[in-house]
Amino acid sequence: MTFYDEIRILREKKLEFVPFVTLKKGAEIPVMEGNFVLDRELEIPLLLEDFINDVKESTVNEGLSMENICTGMCFMLGADPEFIYHDYYLEILNKSKANLQSYIIHLINKFGEKLEYSVIFALALVEIETSARNLFILGSCLENLAKDHSDKKNSKKSDIFFDEAVKYYHSSCDEEENFTLSLYKLGFYYRGLGQYVRAKDYWDRFMEHDQDSVRIEEVRTENESLGKLVDYEIGYSYVLDGNTEDGLEKLLPLVEYFPDWWNLLFVIGLAFRQNLEYEIASDYFKNVLFMKADQKEALNELAICYLNMNKFKEAEEILDNAIILSENNSELLANRSVSRIYLDKIKEAEEDIDKALEINPNDEIAINIKKEIEKMK
Repeated sequence: MTFYDEIRILREKKLEFVPFVTLKKGAEIPVMEGNFVLDRELEIPLLLEDFINDVKESTVNEGLSMENICTGMCFMLGADPEFIYHDYYLEILNKSKANLQSYIIHLINKFGEKLEYSVIFALALVEIETSARNLFILGSCLENLAKDHSDKKNSKKSDIFFDEAVKYYHSSCDEEENFTLSLYKLGFYYRGLGQYVRAKDYWDRFMEHDQDSVRIEEVRTENESLGKLVDYEIGYSYVLDGNTEDGLEKLLPLVEYFPDWWNLLFVIGLAFRQNLEYEIASDYFKNVLFMKADQKEALNELAICYLNMNKFKEAEEILDNAIILSENNSELLANRSVSRIYLDKIKEAEEDIDKALEINPNDEIAINIKKEIEKMK
């Protein structure tokens, strides 16, 4: 299911409950400057609750209030952008409201607790103009709907609407590079993803251009801790690129501030393992496993350290635990095969490597291990 499928379903569901009232040609609708005389018979949409209230109160235009007529027309702009009376509704709305976009924003706020209504009104807003502000508002409405689905344990729908909300925040920045509300949201989004450098870029731009003192103070506080997280991301990138010296220079000072952050300890352990400092590396991986006993990558890395330290029995035991957690992991099986070769368990080693090759027939390391076992046999 895509976002567009979800929006289509949402629109169809809401349109089922939109009653239409027919106004005859020549009927007059009160607008800002007098009356708007219909030059055709016109179907007027109403929200169901507004229709019921109008019937009860029996107001103007055969029981219809102008406010509810405008609400219904705005709703139709978002619910069915290709509706036959789209342009005619726009003409009436522009004659009825001094600022139509502001009026639709008022409706979004008015129906704030009815999240699907808010999304439809926000779609109407973007239908009228794809400005940075309007794209941000639509993104915000979609994010609120995503949070509601998350609270209701509808994770798939939540992910769909949240991903699209982020796209609209990006589109907002495309329309206006330094639109601060979108920069604010994107900073939090990328911080949550662990892309700290990118988050800081958005927040730095936000701080430069925003005028709201409360938001600025909030982001300033967030930015203080974000600086250290940026160092983590840079250090992590160094380690992945094999530049362990610069990586450790960035990462080691962070342990003082984040002693219980297992991700940090894991990357430091990885750097020491790449430097062939297996004893130090193994201590970091042990600390990771103390905090997160089922961390498969840390189990594997600790086993690699033990293999290089000639602690083959310890390596086998660690890999036994890792394979229980991930029995179809070819790398874990290949590494256990190596430990069993050194423990003279050739039959078990061959079973491991055969299974590893079933899972990943093109694994060069596993192929070479298999060759060594064949030689030994």
